[in-house]
Amino acid sequence: MAVFQFGGGWSDEAVNYSPNDPASALIFNGNALFFGNQPLSTSYRISQSGAVGGFETGYNWQAGSNWLLGVETDFSFSGMNGRASNTSIFASFALAPPVIQQSFAEQSTDWYGTVRGRAGWLATPNLLLFGTGGFAYGRVAGSANYVLNSTTFVGSFGIVNAPFGATCTVNLTCFAGSSSVIRTGWTAGGGLEWLLDQHWSAKVEYQFVDLGTETIRVTALSIAGFGGSGVTTPASFNAIFHDRFNVVRLGLNYRF
Repeated sequence: MAVFQFGGGWSDEAVNYSPNDPASALIFNGNALFFGNQPLSTSYRISQSGAVGGFETGYNWQAGSNWLLGVETDFSFSGMNGRASNTSIFASFALAPPVIQQSFAEQSTDWYGTVRGRAGWLATPNLLLFGTGGFAYGRVAGSANYVLNSTTFVGSFGIVNAPFGATCTVNLTCFAGSSSVIRTGWTAGGGLEWLLDQHWSAKVEYQFVDLGTETIRVTALSIAGFGGSGVTTPASFNAIFHDRFNVVRLGLNYRF
């Protein structure tokens, strides 16, 4: 059996943040400065979506008059991606608009594949209902950054808790990190397949794919300007992405 398949994928998973040192904890706790600043959000959701398409091959065995067992493997290119952000006050001044802190996160799935078992029941001679599940793998990417924005203030802020620190220049990225890796996990789903003639059939299928979690270290880009304060190490925090997504796809099968 050979299959060409295409469809769409989506997810709405949370990205979670956690500080790695006392300096970044000042940002997360909302007490980096004593000017009415707010805690940085430690979790928000990224809506990821896009087209998927590729190919599949496998083999089926008839088990009795109404049951079918099989094994399948597939590979799909993916355009799934999404971006989200969160905003809060870093510092509030009486005679000026506040300096705003923003965290940005982006997530994408470049491609994925599966190796699955399949079990189906012939509801009619031409209609197969099936469930499927097994091993999944794929390349996933994520990035996160942190920036201070202001329409009036020009300058830099220092965030220090020795030996960790960060120098943030307003309207420029202060912390950044990214990763692109191949991850493994599992998949499960099911669908319907219609027999069109002796050799051709069409199917609609749902898959849930879980490739685990990905932790990205987001590091301060500068610690300049602290002089003899004892700061020797850039502050950092972790951005934790959940690499799970849903796929609905159509397939056209040729039976040898």
